[in-house]
Amino acid sequence: MKRAIVVLMALLLLASTCWAQMAAPKGQETTVTGVMSCTFCNLPAAGKCTKECCQDCVKAGDPVLLTDAKGNLYILLTGEQMKPLMTPERMDLLQSKVKVTGIVVKRGGLQGLYVKKMEKAQ
Repeated sequence: MKRAIVVLMALLLLASTCWAQMAAPKGQETTVTGVMSCTFCNLPAAGKCTKECCQDCVKAGDPVLLTDAKGNLYILLTGEQMKPLMTPERMDLLQSKVKVTGIVVKRGGLQGLYVKKMEKAQ
């Protein structure tokens, strides 16, 4: 019985390690500078949303969008599993120019940026 429990624990540990590695984004770290906004207002019409509107959209669950100077769009994703992307400090950065460092992942025409660091751009 004791041996079965030890084997089961070892299998669970192995499975959880594999799952954690699969969930981690793979790619080269990059830094992108652009305007951070909500997708609801800015995907169809860039720049047509106020800071307060963006904050309300994001609080309601709208994904956060980063638009760089060339017009490239990035969906911002949390760099750490089970941790929120938008802290109160980051909410204040909506509709402003920010510098975001993280891992870019592209798939099926969509590009996401797993955020490691975010700060107001100069």
